[in-house]
Amino acid sequence: MELNTVDDDTQAVIQQLAGTPFDKKWDILKPIIKRLYIDEEFKLPKVMERLRNDFGFHAEETQYKYHVNKKWRFRKNISTPKKETLLKLRQTRAKAGKSTVFRDEQSGKNIEEKRLRRYLKDNMRRDGALTHSRDAGAEAIRILSGSTFQLGRSIFLNWNMPYGTGRSSIGRSPSHCIASPISLSGLTDIVVETPPDNNALSPNNAPSPLSQLQKRRVTIGRAHMFIQGRHSALVKSMRRDEKETISKWLYQFWMYGFKTAKHWGRGPREWTAELLHHSDFAVTSPASIVGTPRPFLDAAAMPSTNDKMIKPSSLCRWSIHSMENMSYESCPDRVQSPEPYADPLDETSWKEWPSTWEAPPLEMRLLANLASNSFSEIIAEDLPIALPQVVKAAERSKEGLLEEALGLAIIARNRDLLYTQLTQLCTSSNEAALEVFRNLKPVHLATTYMDGSRACCDILYELLNTDVDVQLNFRMESVNNLGHTVFDNLMIAILKAHTSITPNAVDDSLRDEERFPGEEVDICGRWDADSDCIRAIMAQGTRAIPLSWKHKFCHTSVQAICHSICILDAYEIEVNDVPLCEINSGLFVKRCGMCGLRMSLTPLHTLVLTAFGLAQFGTKDEDLFGMIAVLLCMLGKCYCGVVAEVSTSSLFPVEGVGDSSTQDCNHEILTAAQLADRVPLSFSEKWTDKVRTGWEIFCYILHRYDKERREIDKEQGDEHDMCRRCERISWLKSNSMRILCSAVETEVLTYRRLEEGDPWMSTHFDMTALLEGLHDDGQVRIDLVEKNMMRLCECGDFKIGSLGAAASTQAEAFTAYHFSNLDDWSRTSWLNGCGPAFADSNW
Repeated sequence: MELNTVDDDTQAVIQQLAGTPFDKKWDILKPIIKRLYIDEEFKLPKVMERLRNDFGFHAEETQYKYHVNKKWRFRKNISTPKKETLLKLRQTRAKAGKSTVFRDEQSGKNIEEKRLRRYLKDNMRRDGALTHSRDAGAEAIRILSGSTFQLGRSIFLNWNMPYGTGRSSIGRSPSHCIASPISLSGLTDIVVETPPDNNALSPNNAPSPLSQLQKRRVTIGRAHMFIQGRHSALVKSMRRDEKETISKWLYQFWMYGFKTAKHWGRGPREWTAELLHHSDFAVTSPASIVGTPRPFLDAAAMPSTNDKMIKPSSLCRWSIHSMENMSYESCPDRVQSPEPYADPLDETSWKEWPSTWEAPPLEMRLLANLASNSFSEIIAEDLPIALPQVVKAAERSKEGLLEEALGLAIIARNRDLLYTQLTQLCTSSNEAALEVFRNLKPVHLATTYMDGSRACCDILYELLNTDVDVQLNFRMESVNNLGHTVFDNLMIAILKAHTSITPNAVDDSLRDEERFPGEEVDICGRWDADSDCIRAIMAQGTRAIPLSWKHKFCHTSVQAICHSICILDAYEIEVNDVPLCEINSGLFVKRCGMCGLRMSLTPLHTLVLTAFGLAQFGTKDEDLFGMIAVLLCMLGKCYCGVVAEVSTSSLFPVEGVGDSSTQDCNHEILTAAQLADRVPLSFSEKWTDKVRTGWEIFCYILHRYDKERREIDKEQGDEHDMCRRCERISWLKSNSMRILCSAVETEVLTYRRLEEGDPWMSTHFDMTALLEGLHDDGQVRIDLVEKNMMRLCECGDFKIGSLGAAASTQAEAFTAYHFSNLDDWSRTSWLNGCGPAFADSNW
């Protein structure tokens, strides 16, 4: 019925209004106003015009608004909070398998879904403006990645494990989401109903347009949480299967990035899901997501591998630093395919990329593959986050992409790619470079992913040889988010590769950790993050490398550690005038329960505890030769004459000793040699004869150093002005220590274990004979010395500076004749010299 036609009903209303007081006319017109305003969706000015023309009713707009909104409470639009409540309620019921319709109790009509859809579309358009946040702290990333150890603030870079090895923050929740209770206090005028036929609104069980929009909105919201660092909320918003999906997808992207960075310049240009073989390493069981941290004394109880599991070789690989002008005997080149790669699984068929393949750079390649999702077998639409929004946010964060690319180049140990990334980073913006270095802490990252067989100290050298302003920033950022120095990282590299020690043993704040970062890369080159054995063990849910895979602190590992110390020393990096390798350690820190003193150790004290860790929790073949080598290298490089406050009862816990009930402080000032002497007999008497021999030599050197230090102090007086560098090396004036240093270097550079069952030490270096000679008259009595196997300098002294020294990396330069067994070129990586790092090195 058209109201502007004067019919009987209209005439009746007009007659009823005649003579009626103005305030009473509103009640007569209420049904008509409601029909026009609500049912026919007229705007208020149009309603006023119709009533004025048809009924001669004149009123101000404010009067209409009072009656419509306040007195009668007509709702033309649903408020935003109420729409949100309706959508949440609908989603909750949908998870329970129920369809939902909302009925307006006043009008008796259902609320049309198109009104909710319109609201969702408008809201999602606003949500589309997603930007990358660089403010996500380590704790936020830990919630999502499940690890206290952080490799910068990058989400993708930290996701180096599949779901099966995830931590409790990812796997502890139930298989369904526990939604927060939905308040219905604002829905008193809306009735929630289930339609008689559950499929009526969804033909063929297909989700309705509104359901699809709601799902899309949830994934966009999660993309916000993901990028902006609200990871606690993100984890709570996902079901267990959704967490498994996102974790699996993130790991696949990490594996793509690692493969691309590792082989950049050779082999396949694009590592697709098919080439990455994700399905071959599917997670078979989530395993024990939550592990019980083990105390220091129980660290030897490590999981054993399944007999059917792929196991790595026990034989190391190694690297040799070569000179650019070194002469060599050439051999015929292998016949290669004309294609850049013939078989993606056979690296021997690969050759260098054409120059055109280098573009676009790594960071843009990462972005492109993130957008295409070609690296993953998971369909983008099945992800619990909105991938397009993540890609758009990544596009807006140039620094974030550069950080991802630089981090991957370091982790993959690709020196050429690292040089390219550093050049690009420093060229684009020095401020950007400083920000990336500050976030990523690349020197810590390089010492976390050490590889003595493929890169040795090359990555560390490349980082420290970069722009001077970046070096300056590194000097100011000498510790990582855990308070660990770079030297601490070197000690962790030894412990994680050659002992069963867990993270809580070296740092109380890591009590919830089951593995050290970087365990997926073996320092001896026996496995890498993309090796079948590593991917298989992770798929089974095992986080830490089994002890059965590890072996003693070997020569390849020793070389990498010592070279790294030399690199740090060569660049003379200092923090507040203190050399980097002399900053107090963040490992094995204890606090006195009585006076509250925080007892942090010097690097040399930390080295003693690392040697103790090898002795107590190392493999069956351990003999501590490696720790003797590191000690000699360190004493020649670092100022190690300081003392530290130490609580031996806390560091070497023995039942019944040093309990918390004591009323006195139990710490004392000790040198490193004195700390070594405090190791309880209850520990050392259980060591093997080889370990006890190595420990005695280790302690002999420490005491010899203490004696030399005291003599220097006595000669120079309390206010001597000898520089630190001169003071460090003055103790090497002792001929026996110089000979021992040279002999250890020669052993490391000329011998490797070639076959299963071969000894770990050459016959030229007898540890028992060495100890006997040192105790008898302080002389080095081993074959390398007594058979004149080492070349002498013109001054008659033994040649010092073999390990990696740019001028003397060939055995002939420091041996009297050839006796090295490192001629297995299939296990050898040839590295270019490391510049000035070893120019005046004792190593």
